[in-house]
Amino acid sequence: MTRARGGALYPLLLAVPFLVGIAVLKGLTVEIDTFHGSDARVYHLPTILQFSQHVDLEHYPAAQTPLYHLIFAGYGKVAGFELWKLRLLNVVISYGAVLALYRLLRRATALEPVQAFALSLAFALSPYFLGASFTLLTDNLAILFALLALERFDRCRSDGSLAAFAVGAAAMAGAVLTRQSFLWLAVVAAWAILRAPLRVGERAAAAGVAALSLAPMAALVALWGGLVPPDADPATCGLCTERPGVGRDALTLRTVGFTVALLGIYAAAVHGPRLVRRRALLPGPRALAAGLATAVLLLAVSPLEFRPPAPGVAGDAGWLWKVADRLPTVAGSSLVFWVLVPLGAVALVLLVRRAGLDSLPTAYTGSFLLAALPVALVYQKYFDPFALLAIALFTRPPDLRAPPDYAGIALVCAASIVYAFSFAGS
Repeated sequence: MTRARGGALYPLLLAVPFLVGIAVLKGLTVEIDTFHGSDARVYHLPTILQFSQHVDLEHYPAAQTPLYHLIFAGYGKVAGFELWKLRLLNVVISYGAVLALYRLLRRATALEPVQAFALSLAFALSPYFLGASFTLLTDNLAILFALLALERFDRCRSDGSLAAFAVGAAAMAGAVLTRQSFLWLAVVAAWAILRAPLRVGERAAAAGVAALSLAPMAALVALWGGLVPPDADPATCGLCTERPGVGRDALTLRTVGFTVALLGIYAAAVHGPRLVRRRALLPGPRALAAGLATAVLLLAVSPLEFRPPAPGVAGDAGWLWKVADRLPTVAGSSLVFWVLVPLGAVALVLLVRRAGLDSLPTAYTGSFLLAALPVALVYQKYFDPFALLAIALFTRPPDLRAPPDYAGIALVCAASIVYAFSFAGS
C-alpha cells in the first residue's frame, strides 16, 4: 500500500519544478534568457501569429515542421495570444512529457516508483529541457510525442499489440510533424515490427500503419524539396543545405562523439556511486578494449575542438563546450573529450551488453546516434536530454537500491538547479 501511495504521489511532485519556474518568472510574464531563447521571438511567435491568420505550410519563418505552430495558433484563437498564455501551454506540454517519461520508465524498465521519479526529476531539471519549458520552443512537444511513441512501440514489441503500435505510430507522426529531426523514431518503429511476436500479415499491417503515419511528413518533404521549409535560415538550422559551409554538406561524427561524451557524464552520475560501492558493471578486457577503440576512432575521424561562432557561420554551443574551451587541446580534441568519450563508449558497451541488442534502450540509442550523423550544428541542447534519456532507459532496479546510489542523480539535479537560476536571474 505504501508503494502504491508513493507511486501516485511522485507524478504530482514532478510538477514542482514547473510551478517554481512559473513563480520565479512572475506568472510567465518575464522572458527567460535560455538557450536559443531568441528563436521564440524571431521564428516561432511570428509563425504562430502567421498561422492564426492564414496557413501556408510552404513559407513560414521557423525551420521546424509546423505542428507546434498550428497547435499554438489554434490555442491562441481560443485563449488569446498574450505571451504568458502561450508560455503556459508550453509548460503544460513539458510537464506532460515528464509524466510520459515516468510512465515509460515504470513500464519499459520495471523501475520502482522512487527510482523512476529520481530519473524523471533529473530529466525535468535538465537546463536544456527545463529552460525550453517557459518560452516558445518546439523541443518539448516533440519529446512528449517521442516518449509516448517509445512506450507504445515497446509494448508492441513485448506482446504484439497492433493497437499499441498504432498509437505509437500516431505519436511518431506528431513528433516528426513537430521537429523533423525526430525521424529516428521510424527506426525504432521498424525494430518493434521486426521483433514483435506478430504473424506475417500483422507485420505487413503494422508497416502500413507506420508508412501512413509518416505520409504527412513525406508530403511536406515533397512540397519543400527537402527536410526544411524554403524560408528556413540555414545559419540556425542543423538540417539545411542551401549554403555550402553553413548547412549540412556531409555526414559528421562530431555529433556522435559529442553525444557519447554526454552519455559518459550521465552514466557516471547514475551508475558511478553503485560502481564505487559494489564494483558492479566493471568492464572486462574485451569491453574496455571495444570502448576505447571506438572512442579513439571517433576522435581521430572527427576531433572535438570548440568552434566558436563566426560571422555567417554558427559555432558550437553548450556548457560542455565552455568547459572544453578552457582545457588544452590534444590531437585536435579538447582534453575533456579524451576523458568523456572513452568513458561514454565503455559505458555504452557495458550497458548494451547487459540490456541486450534486442532491447528498447539499445534500439533507441542506436537510432538516435544514427540520426545525429547529418546534423550540422553541435548545440548541446540537441543531444543532452536524449543522452540522459538513454542512460535512464538502460537503468534497472538493482542499480538504485540504497540511498547512496542516488548521489550522482542528486548531484545532477543540484547542478541543474544552480544553472537554471543563473539564467532566471540574468
